[in-house]
Amino acid sequence: MQSPIKLTPALFSELDTDGSGTISAAELRAALGKLGDTAAVNNIMDRADVNGDGELTYDEYSRLMNMDKFGDAQGGNILVRQAIKAGLLKPDTVLGYTAMVGNKGFDPLGLAGEGADETKLNGYREAEIKHGRLAMLAALGWPVAELLQPIISSALNQPDLLVSDAAGVPAERVPSLLNGGLDQISPAFFAIGIVFSAAIELLALQWGAKVDAGEYQPGDLGFDPLGLYRGKSEAVRYDYRLKELNNGRLAMVAITWYAFEEFVTGRSVLENAGIAN
Repeated sequence: MQSPIKLTPALFSELDTDGSGTISAAELRAALGKLGDTAAVNNIMDRADVNGDGELTYDEYSRLMNMDKFGDAQGGNILVRQAIKAGLLKPDTVLGYTAMVGNKGFDPLGLAGEGADETKLNGYREAEIKHGRLAMLAALGWPVAELLQPIISSALNQPDLLVSDAAGVPAERVPSLLNGGLDQISPAFFAIGIVFSAAIELLALQWGAKVDAGEYQPGDLGFDPLGLYRGKSEAVRYDYRLKELNNGRLAMVAITWYAFEEFVTGRSVLENAGIAN
């Protein structure tokens, strides 16, 4: 089934005449002109309005664009469709109708299985984004620590806390569960980390009170010091959310690889990359 008009990212802003960030049935009716009869508008809303609130967010609009390209089954999500055919997902999975950005149909633990809904999915996405952000910091901080820690500790006449190899030869590896060395770090460091994390969680709970008003995206803490997100079109904001999610996923894979690589080789990430000897 096709929409009565060709949907494009730019068209969303034209349809959203009141600048609310969503498209209402009234705005659709006005934009469609002669095609904007009740049946045509209802057809679009029935196909695209996943949460049934009478408004189309850009996430739902993007899902509708995919449905026009790839068919209505599984919300036009080819990856989910293939996963269901391969038996990796159940046909009634919430991933088959959600409009959530970044849905790749990947659910090996069955978290989006029976009983899961959009609310639970939002909770999982919140956790994924937090882990992804932490992983992006760690993916950069891990090699930077191995590069600068010896220099800084020497300049300040402090012990080098990087981990040596099994023979006691300095290998300049970051302390971790696999590398060891965590017992050499001051408890104050972990205490500060816990307090900081608790403060961030409290902020997230306060900001998340806007969920019921439909103003909240998982992971959105209102932190945008460079103005990269606020004030941009819904299409651009959608693209930024997708990029952050993909970068976070890549960083989680990277930081896991760092830990296993150093444990198996007994050498630092920098040394394995040929940056340090």
